[in-house]
Amino acid sequence: MSRTRIILIATAVLFLAHVGVVVLLGVNNPGPLLSDSIQATLGAILIYAIVQAERRSEGMAISFWRLTASAYALLFTAQGLAVYNDFAHLNAIVWIDNLLFSFWFVPLGMAMLLDPESEAGKIDTLVALDFVQAVLVCVAAYVYFFYLPKAESTGGLSHEVWAPYFIGYSLVAGAFLLRALVTDSRDARALFGRVGIFLVLSIGVDALWDYGPVKGLRLGSWFDLLWSALLVIPLVIAATWTQSEAPALAVESPHREKRIYTEIFYLFYPLLVLFMSLRIAREKLGLAALIVLLAFVCSTARLLVTQNRLLNTREALRREASRDALTGLWNRKAIMDILQRELLRSERDRQPVGVIMIDVDHFKNINDSRGHAAGDAVLRIIASGIAAMVRPYDAVGRYGGEEFLIVAPNCDLSEAWELAERVRVHVAGCSIILSGSSVQVSLSLGVATGDAAANLEKVLHAADAALYEAKNAGRNRVAPALDRAKGAGRGTPTSPNRDFWL
Repeated sequence: MSRTRIILIATAVLFLAHVGVVVLLGVNNPGPLLSDSIQATLGAILIYAIVQAERRSEGMAISFWRLTASAYALLFTAQGLAVYNDFAHLNAIVWIDNLLFSFWFVPLGMAMLLDPESEAGKIDTLVALDFVQAVLVCVAAYVYFFYLPKAESTGGLSHEVWAPYFIGYSLVAGAFLLRALVTDSRDARALFGRVGIFLVLSIGVDALWDYGPVKGLRLGSWFDLLWSALLVIPLVIAATWTQSEAPALAVESPHREKRIYTEIFYLFYPLLVLFMSLRIAREKLGLAALIVLLAFVCSTARLLVTQNRLLNTREALRREASRDALTGLWNRKAIMDILQRELLRSERDRQPVGVIMIDVDHFKNINDSRGHAAGDAVLRIIASGIAAMVRPYDAVGRYGGEEFLIVAPNCDLSEAWELAERVRVHVAGCSIILSGSSVQVSLSLGVATGDAAANLEKVLHAADAALYEAKNAGRNRVAPALDRAKGAGRGTPTSPNRDFWL
């Protein structure tokens, strides 16, 4: 028998047992005690069902169920204290129960701030700050609803705060329903929609108790079955939860739902704290000021974290826009911008700029015989080899498929040739092992110089023409050949200086 079926059967048995207790014993002892005990047991089963739902989930759903488990852990604690207080009859426990029973849903309310595309199992800084805001709501609400009004009894709210309490509770339920309407995620729609409907039902039961004709009912009466039903409903939701989406295996990138109206959710808790603090200030100005100050600190910290993430994202996008994804070198647009900038500088300083055009010899044969994945690996090795040989202030970019471009400031033709020759010798000395067999690579390089931005196209054309001269002359050489090194342009070194195993 599956765990889901066992959970549902155990829930049905407990609820029927509760019906029997209410019918047979009602408010007579030990009816109230048994009623509280059954509800506490249902709470424990509910937490277990939520944990199982979390284990069957991915992505945002994991965080959703964890927040839900936190909320019902508070409710279960309140139920346990209520059972204990059936024997102890302590006023302090009644006050604690008031806080937990009234505001247990605050961690659950944090779920509406979750992003369906967020990674599972990670505590986001923004969510943590929002959780602190939620705790401040609990503190302010407790003072607002219980301490200041001096409730008519220690067991419930006073009449003057029923309306604002239900308004706050309704805002949370409405936020869940609104989130279900605006989200693009099917799983988020199912979770937020079901919980939103459940919270509406919970509000209805609370309103019936506070405004309906059942106010005088005692513990153990038929109304306790409604409280138990409010445990059974989320229990069934958690036990029957099945995720329909697999975030990690999504074929298409989901549409971002970070639209402006979703940001309204993040204003909910600060506004609620401010609203209640205005009322608290009438009686306790210092306490109200402290609560507002803490809320301000959290909101400011959230703003700073958001701003820092925006700056990091902008920097990452800037880097992504200027770097080649495969090799990590400058991409074509970026290296061309660098070349133009250096040519403009050469006009002022009257110093030439060396331009070296590079092509990998017979690279197509590597792709055809070894596969494109191997070809990509070879390109990365060659790119790192080229970058290792240039000066710190030189720039290397990927100009095309297997073509690279070096921009060398303050280099005349002779110095640019020597730099190109160092690059050629270094790469030719690399022995790359692919699937147990050696692949020897070599470069053909064309050298040119320029001293004016207006001549950019001419410089590139001259370097490209020199490159083709090197390829037509037999490859693995630098053109024009200045013969500055013994054996330049005549094959590879006799022994490799670096080995790469792939």
